[in-house]
Amino acid sequence: MNHKLMRASAWAKREFDQGSMPTAKTIRSWIKSGIIEGRFIDGKAYVFANERAGMMSKVSDDVSALLRA
Repeated sequence: MNHKLMRASAWAKREFDQGSMPTAKTIRSWIKSGIIEGRFIDGKAYVFANERAGMMSKVSDDVSALLRA
């Protein structure tokens, strides 16, 4: 599936309550270790918009597909 990228900071604001957002360093670490799917472009971290905190990408994709059906 071809998902759009969003800035890591915007993703964190969407997925976490204020005061509990992970640091930029943590998000970068999660991308590097494969915990969340994302890319680094010109040194900036981006996360795929379909990523959900605490949910594996494959599960998130499957749930989205079921909801569309």
